[in-house]
Amino acid sequence: MLIFMQSQRGILPLRAMTRGIVQRVRNPLNALQLNLDNLDDEIAELKIEDNKGIPDRLKRIRNAIAELDSLLCEVLRLTDLPKPQITTVDANALLAEVETFSRAASSKKDVTVKLDLEERLPAIQADPVQIKQAILNVLLNAIDASPPKGCITLATELESDHLTMSVTDTGEGISLDHRDHIFKPFFSTKEACAGLGLPLALEIVKMHRGEFSFKSEPGKGTTFFISLPTSTRV
Repeated sequence: MLIFMQSQRGILPLRAMTRGIVQRVRNPLNALQLNLDNLDDEIAELKIEDNKGIPDRLKRIRNAIAELDSLLCEVLRLTDLPKPQITTVDANALLAEVETFSRAASSKKDVTVKLDLEERLPAIQADPVQIKQAILNVLLNAIDASPPKGCITLATELESDHLTMSVTDTGEGISLDHRDHIFKPFFSTKEACAGLGLPLALEIVKMHRGEFSFKSEPGKGTTFFISLPTSTRV
């Protein structure tokens, strides 16, 4: 089992710099979007019979702008996470909510998500919105990695003074070459993926003084573990 930790030094300057860069990039993207809207109107007014696929090309440009804007949003979420709003959290109820929320994605991929929850667990002190986001990020990755008819298990387990929530898939596993990189921002084996889901989940877990680890076997699947203290407040 591998546990990844990360230093907090330099986070504040990085956040300020990132916000500035995102804003500088978003301004020309917004200008491009406005110009595309105007161009659409002008082309419609011209009523060109043979437009040679111009609308399709404009659509592709719009899609590219939307992808860039989505990436910028993910970068901001990673570098500008708010301080956790701590409250009492029922981990079993939280995983049940995540399973419900993920049904659209799992149904589209024809993947089954099931719950294996330990009974009579103690509550944890955590930010339910952030922990739910961390689990959901891991689960969506698992759904994407699973083959059709695959199965994913969301589980809880009490281990001494820590409560562990896990996500187990039946995918191809994580290759040895990729294991040192999966928590690095922008690393992804998928072209359409920003590669920020796991780094964001890791940052959330660290802010809760928890541990984020995984085990994986090629050809058999991967399990991610989020372990949070049952008594220590953030």
